[in-house]
Amino acid sequence: MTLAETASIFCETIVADAVLANASTNDEKLAILETSLMSSTQVIVDITSRFMFEKEVFEKREKSELSADEFSEIMLRSQKNAYGDGLDEAYLHEYMWTWKPHYYSTALAFYNFPYAFGLLFGLGLYAIYKRQGASFVSDYESLLASTGEATPAELASRFGIDIKTSGFWIDSLRIIEQKIDQYVAL
Repeated sequence: MTLAETASIFCETIVADAVLANASTNDEKLAILETSLMSSTQVIVDITSRFMFEKEVFEKREKSELSADEFSEIMLRSQKNAYGDGLDEAYLHEYMWTWKPHYYSTALAFYNFPYAFGLLFGLGLYAIYKRQGASFVSDYESLLASTGEATPAELASRFGIDIKTSGFWIDSLRIIEQKIDQYVAL
């Protein structure tokens, strides 16, 4: 699932950048950037809060049962940790855990992780594409065709990509940072 997200993010990024390059007004550019940034930040920040929530729930559940109030406290703490001062506390959602069905399926533990991984992996590949241009396309297509043959780290290493280093992930975040800079400049 992580690599399936990768393909969609990579292609969405190409399309969004093309649409942005062809936008004729600042209002159009702002709308395009805002849509992209809302999606990225939702995945990065909100899904991080959900990951933190699940991690803490699993850790605490090893020791004891949890009450509804404890689930809510963990949810609030996770949102505060992920969002920091970027979200007015009046908009925190202490009951989010009650209406996300994947929290109740043992088969779907950490369900949100592939979305965050896929976003950042896709953007990291896009950063490589931006540096290498068309010469990267055949490696990218081969990487996607090899999906399922190995772990993401092993698969990436076949193409000279080391996702175990922070540099790859920093390049991923720089793609988002560049969009933020464009948005602020407009």
